[in-house]
Amino acid sequence: MFHRKSKPSSKPKSSAQTLIEALKEVQEQQERKERQRRRSKWFAWLREAPGWIKTTITAVLVVLLILLGDGIRRENQEFSATLAAFSGQVMVTPRGASGAAPPQANMTLRDKDVVTTGANSTATIVFPDGSAIQLEPNTQFEVRLLDFARGSVRDRSFMVRAGAVVTRISQFFGAKSEATVCTPTAVAAVRGTAFRVAYDPRTRQTSLQVVDGTVQFRTPTMNTEARLGQSTTATGYQLQASQTLSRQMQLAVGNQARLLSQHEKPPSLLQRIEWGLTNLLDPVLQLLGLGPGSWGYNSTNFARRTACMEGLRRLRLHIEQAAGEDAPDILNPVTLEELQLDPRERERILSSFAGNMLLSYRKLGKNNYVVRVRARDKAHTLYQLTPAEIGVVKE
Repeated sequence: MFHRKSKPSSKPKSSAQTLIEALKEVQEQQERKERQRRRSKWFAWLREAPGWIKTTITAVLVVLLILLGDGIRRENQEFSATLAAFSGQVMVTPRGASGAAPPQANMTLRDKDVVTTGANSTATIVFPDGSAIQLEPNTQFEVRLLDFARGSVRDRSFMVRAGAVVTRISQFFGAKSEATVCTPTAVAAVRGTAFRVAYDPRTRQTSLQVVDGTVQFRTPTMNTEARLGQSTTATGYQLQASQTLSRQMQLAVGNQARLLSQHEKPPSLLQRIEWGLTNLLDPVLQLLGLGPGSWGYNSTNFARRTACMEGLRRLRLHIEQAAGEDAPDILNPVTLEELQLDPRERERILSSFAGNMLLSYRKLGKNNYVVRVRARDKAHTLYQLTPAEIGVVKE
């Protein structure tokens, strides 16, 4: 017969070890009793406090909740724009709609809505911070992205498919905010400035005229900077050097920009208080699923960073599928047209990134490339994609 070996008995504890454990347990019990005593003392004080103190505390809590609720309401307004004025033949195609329809006064515009102006027609789009865009005649304009993060970090992107727009970015736009006006071949990135962008789809030519501030202007292959009183042109992806803007054009664009400045307004004291409060309590609000623009956890910073990494994984898969024996030489940051993606898949990828676009794409060699994007979280975390890995870039 086989006899099962019995497990060796544990070594008996020494008197010193037993004493140490007993003292530790007593200390923990005392700490628990002290915490309970402090809580009991606080509640006892609150129960015995005069009525006016209880009323004051209740009133403060109610006011805080009201301020938080109104602050979140104001945040939600940042995810839309207003068609403040229009004249002539103007049509609006809402996202997902099968056709266009005439606009209504003070119509709300959201992501992926398209506004089209006919001959001798104009439209003015205004944003909550007072920034505004004027659509010139024969223009097709898409609202690509209206995003917001606590701390007044705005992220806006627009597409001029045809025609021209004059844009004036409010001085209250936010120092960490960024707006981009795109065409199918170029991107104009700004913070606080006034400029005009025009695009001719027949020649694929983009022109930029700056009448205030500085604009970073780039194509998939080149980039330049245009300052006050300068203009530049991109034909396809070929970018010309900045030139002096003609006096006539400077006056014309400047006058349009000054008219748009009437919409500029400083934030009220109440708004500053509310947004200061929501920004201060942002970590707690996000734990509760109260991210800007949503009542769900999909708008939290963690969810946005996760979505960015998933977008990069999908992008790498399509680059590898389209590459065959080699990766693309260039990649349009806004359209990804070199990958020939299904529009829904392209939108799914780009919507994961700040600005709904790539920050950069560089080919380093055969089947070797680097893609950089920013997540849509509050910090606009910088990510890098290579054939081997996806990671955060320290700045």
